[in-house]
Amino acid sequence: MAVQTVALVRCEDYSRELVYSRVKEAIDLLGGLDRFAKKGQRVLVKPNILRASPPDEAVCTHPNVIWAVCRLLRENGCEVVLAESPGAGAVYGPNQLRKAYETAGYSSLSEELGVVLNENVSYREVANPDGRLVKRFLIIEPAIEADVLIVVSKLKTHLLTKMTAATKNLFGVVPGMEKASFHGRLQDPMDFSRMLVDLNELMRPSLQIIDAIVGMEGDGPGSGDPRKLGAIIASPSYAAADVVAARMIGLDAASVPTIGAAVERGAIDGDLQVEVRGEALQDLTVQDFRLPSTYARGRNPSGGAVVRRMAKLVRSYTLRPYIDPDRCNGCGRCERSCPTKAIRQVRGRMKVRVRDCIRCYTCHEMCANGAIDLERSMAGKIMVRVMERRPGRDVK
Repeated sequence: MAVQTVALVRCEDYSRELVYSRVKEAIDLLGGLDRFAKKGQRVLVKPNILRASPPDEAVCTHPNVIWAVCRLLRENGCEVVLAESPGAGAVYGPNQLRKAYETAGYSSLSEELGVVLNENVSYREVANPDGRLVKRFLIIEPAIEADVLIVVSKLKTHLLTKMTAATKNLFGVVPGMEKASFHGRLQDPMDFSRMLVDLNELMRPSLQIIDAIVGMEGDGPGSGDPRKLGAIIASPSYAAADVVAARMIGLDAASVPTIGAAVERGAIDGDLQVEVRGEALQDLTVQDFRLPSTYARGRNPSGGAVVRRMAKLVRSYTLRPYIDPDRCNGCGRCERSCPTKAIRQVRGRMKVRVRDCIRCYTCHEMCANGAIDLERSMAGKIMVRVMERRPGRDVK
């Protein structure tokens, strides 16, 4: 595999014209915007909107970074849509999106630059046959319909994955409560990260830009403290961008679960060598960047108390495999393909141990007899109606 390239540009503050010039410089170091998005293409810009939060809290991608990216795309003749499904457990509805855009400082993009602020809350199931852990995702429609996907993330710590930047930010193309479902099913940081890599490999963003002007340290991604870092990071590769981001805040990149999962997948070589263009990485590396409490003193989290409580909440929401005994011939293909060994044969028919099932749905994909259905409990169906507020939608 060729060494992957990352642009690292110094940017001391969020002054609009300064940010614009630095983002342009970073993209030019990678070969120019035409390499990633051409005139006439529909480009989805994916920010990090964990929740409706003002810019000074460093929870969301700063609006001036988003403005700079959108301005460059519009100057290049692209049609630009900004879309996000905010953090796990949040209602995915038009009113909630409008509030998030306004609070995060994105509302002016429409009038100033002609950017469409997405309020379409439809989503579709997308098959992921090449996924290692997850074989299907629900994806918001704007991400499916875009010609080009550009991810504009925020460099923060994360209680589960240690760090969130390029790889983790794409999780926002998964709608509403479905994100909470993944948190509940995949409580181990590596399993969760493998899911994120599956998602990135499915969606294949063209360009990654990381807002590392002010990041978040401590108990990120939503309750940490802002920390000045002074940089813009850009790369075609989600894995390479995260390697530079991790090293910039003093982390051993190999210790970050999302990077480890990317190495497993072959998205980046195991030696984690990258070509950094622009500033020397050592000149922008910060000292004593505080890790989340879940990783303090060498801890390796299994999700933490909050995630464990969330797991109980979302268990009934998540589609679960049900093996129809009348259609199952006991061939054992599902048992052999199950990554957690949650399926076993009982009296010639296959049974699912629900407590061990991570809802990867590999069994459903592998069953040649169509004997495995995906169903929600009655409580799960009610949760879909309430949380997604989508009357009339067929719910399994």
